[in-house]
Amino acid sequence: MDLYVQQLNKSMETAENCLWEFANNNTDVVDTITSKNNPNAVISQIKASRLLDNTLSYMTDIDGMFVYGKANDHFVCRYKNGGSNDCSSYMKKLLRQSGEDASALNFKSWYYIELERHTYLIRIINDLHGYLGAWIRLDELNTPFDDSNTIFLFADENGIPYDNESWSDFKLSTDFSTQKPHRIRGKDGIQYLQVAEKLPSSTCSLNALIPSEEVNTPIYNMLKLLLGGALLIFVVSLLWTVSYEHLISKPLDLIRKMASQVKEEQQVPHPDLSNERCEEVLEIGETLNKLMNRIEKLKINVYEDKLNLKALEIQYLKSQVAPHSLINCLSAIASMPFTEEGRRLTNEFVRTLSNHLRYTLQDKTAVPLKEELKYVENFLEMTELRFPGCLNWEIHVDEKCRNASVFPIILLMFTENTIKHNMIMGEELRVRITGSLVERNGEKYVVLTHLDSGSGYFEEDLEYLNRPVSQQVHDFDGKKIGTYNLLKRLYLVYGEKAHAHFSNEPGWGARSEVTIPYIPYREDGNPPENKIETSEPLFSHASDTPQVPGKRNES
Repeated sequence: MDLYVQQLNKSMETAENCLWEFANNNTDVVDTITSKNNPNAVISQIKASRLLDNTLSYMTDIDGMFVYGKANDHFVCRYKNGGSNDCSSYMKKLLRQSGEDASALNFKSWYYIELERHTYLIRIINDLHGYLGAWIRLDELNTPFDDSNTIFLFADENGIPYDNESWSDFKLSTDFSTQKPHRIRGKDGIQYLQVAEKLPSSTCSLNALIPSEEVNTPIYNMLKLLLGGALLIFVVSLLWTVSYEHLISKPLDLIRKMASQVKEEQQVPHPDLSNERCEEVLEIGETLNKLMNRIEKLKINVYEDKLNLKALEIQYLKSQVAPHSLINCLSAIASMPFTEEGRRLTNEFVRTLSNHLRYTLQDKTAVPLKEELKYVENFLEMTELRFPGCLNWEIHVDEKCRNASVFPIILLMFTENTIKHNMIMGEELRVRITGSLVERNGEKYVVLTHLDSGSGYFEEDLEYLNRPVSQQVHDFDGKKIGTYNLLKRLYLVYGEKAHAHFSNEPGWGARSEVTIPYIPYREDGNPPENKIETSEPLFSHASDTPQVPGKRNES
């Protein structure tokens, strides 16, 4: 109730401050109470009326406000929907009857009035040229407490209740100096506890009469609950003491012994349970044995995964220096004419080839996507030198994903395969590379697409390429190692969050799409740390079918 009284008092103070602010600083209110036969007086009254409406809209406890001019008899009043028109009529009549003589009006604080339909708290402010005021309906202030059996009464400074005939003959306590409740017996014989709060901005107080039975019953129930809880704690403590040695002490000793062995011997022991008869300890021991076996298997699997990853990276590096790729480049250099233009093209080709080999042979495990794109463009420029006028390429990658962390050749491998299997002197080859940032299930992903206008994939190759990785077998015979390594690295780096899909694009040729999680590139160059959660990721990897003339096979 103290919080409710504080809120009500704050609303009353806010209303008073607004009224003083209107009287001193609002020109529409000043014009309303001072203007006589002024053509703008009506406009000022309309604006003053809107001002009162806007003010009432955010005052939860104030029901009405008014402005009255002494000299011009202008009365502007606004109130909330709820039947406060009787108070509006009363205030208009009261102010007109008082005229210039304000001695009968109370300007000191909020005061109580009782009308035919409702009871109110009124506040009137005396300005030089008029009156401003507000009112509160007391019967609506009791609404939040209607669901309880507690009786709420507003009383004057002498403790006489205002608006309840059943209590009009009673005098309530006016001692607000202590929070101790006072006892009072009503006409119905029921004993109540009186809790009172003084309204600081008014002459009245808010009193709560709580039936003693509603106070005592929860106390008795609480005592019963506490007694039952104490008895339950005693029984549980007794059972705990009896069973501690059997259920807790022995398993703890076993666990401590195993922990000590692990610490001292640096190996995983298996507990000796041959002489144990306690079922609980046997169950814990069997569980620990299974756990130790699982740990040993996991250690072996982790070691083997590291070896496999190292072998894959070595095979990947070897695939980048395949003799046929380097020989093709050297043959192109040898075929350059011994002219000034030929020497210029040779120098440009060697420089571009140098950049390409330096990038593919670097030991970095992660690069920003923009760097990968740079060397894709470098490779395409080198191809243009070998096949002038035959290559038409375009790259469209969203700026938002150019700083994404990727491992080297994630796109370059597809471009090399396109050139290797589809580039023919005198025939046009188109290459399009796109990249975009998408959001799925609240996570960001980078989608990279590589398109070419070559012969595309065989249908049987597509079926094989898009199988789950667990159904792919590679014998490391030196063929198709590029695509295999790329997809395997997708699996090792990103786990199930990465996805690769192969298809034939209508009007084009081969379409290769890779989706990876968006992780901003770090300057240390390390790949993102991801763990393999299942043995079967969502992406597939390369085909092991042999090359077929006229159709594309991955390398």
